[in-house]
This record gives sequence, C-alpha cells and structure tokens, in this order.
Amino acid sequence: FDNDPAAAALTHANAAKAGMQAHVRAGVRAIADFAPENPRGVVICNPPYGERMLELRQAEELYRQLGAAIARNPGWNAYVISSHEKFEHFFGRPADKKRKLYNGMIRCEYFQYFRRPRPADKGA
Repeated sequence: FDNDPAAAALTHANAAKAGMQAHVRAGVRAIADFAPENPRGVVICNPPYGERMLELRQAEELYRQLGAAIARNPGWNAYVISSHEKFEHFFGRPADKKRKLYNGMIRCEYFQYFRRPRPADKGA
C-alpha cells in the first residue's frame, strides 16, 4: 500500500509485466491503517528517507507507524530499506538481520524483521 495512487497503479502495472499480478496486491492506504486479512505475510518497502529537516521528521514518524503496524501483526515479516542511521530506534526494535547496500548512490541498510511466533505456532 501507498498514500500515492500513482504508486499503487505502477505496482499493478509492474506486477502484470512480470506475470505476477495474481500474487501481488497493492492499493491506497496509510501504514497506520495496516490491517491484513491474513495472520501471516510479508511487507517489503523502501519508505522515504527524508532529505530535508521537515521531511526527515515525517520519515521518522512513518518509521514509527510502520514499527507499530508490524508489532500489532506478529505473524508478519517486514523487510525495509532505509538510509536513516537511527531507523531501528524509530521502528521500535532492532532488526533481526541487517545488510548494507546502495540504493543508487545512497548508502542504505536492508532491515529484516522476522515474524514473532505465537505459542500456537511452536512446532508448526
């Protein structure tokens, strides 16, 4: 999901080009409204990094909202690309794994958050 309808439309178009339209869902929604239908799933995102001060504060708030959304849905994995040095602080927990990478010329990290097993999941 994205706040921008054009981004959702582009996602649909790219999924169709890749022959994956049956496996990809995209729409317009704020991350604060994240309410998945399934107890398990995957979120992969490259949220804004925030280049200027106001944008930086907005990006940090988005990271907080993303972290809260994933915390409310412990069966979901999250994979996030960010250049923010304190991303984990704003997300609300350290990543389970991190990888350094470049998004164009911007040094970033790929933060990996794995689902938190519930007691009923043990042994499953």
